[in-house]
Amino acid sequence: MKKIMLIILSFVVCFIVYGQSKDEYKRMVDIAIILQTKYLDQNPYNEDIYLIDANDRAYYLSLDNKKNKFSSIDVYDKKNKGRLKKGIHAWKILPILNGNRLTVNIVDFRVRYKNDNYSFANTGGAIVIFEYHCATGKWVLMKTTWSGI
Repeated sequence: MKKIMLIILSFVVCFIVYGQSKDEYKRMVDIAIILQTKYLDQNPYNEDIYLIDANDRAYYLSLDNKKNKFSSIDVYDKKNKGRLKKGIHAWKILPILNGNRLTVNIVDFRVRYKNDNYSFANTGGAIVIFEYHCATGKWVLMKTTWSGI
């Protein structure tokens, strides 16, 4: 009976730890996006920036988005073709977790749908690097760089 309780308790602890790390991972990716808002002032078109994930599906910020000019869009959804015909400004979010280092690549580009073809024009992007320090138990911003083409 004690072994069964120990196994159940270990599963519960694993689920709790996994759930917290998943939320913290998402929070760190969202912070990387929010850190790049200073580049929104350089947006000459004064338009919303759409966030998409690595599969060109909508990426939603879990942090307070009311102060920011971010929206989300599913690029290949048929109902969005009308919006894409005019062209949109988008950021593709590509997080990579390697050991205790989280690298968030933000690719800045324009998306357009014309003549049954999607065109993606890259205009640069940002790299944000966080590192987890076991001694303090916190994520620390190591570096952020923005580059354009």
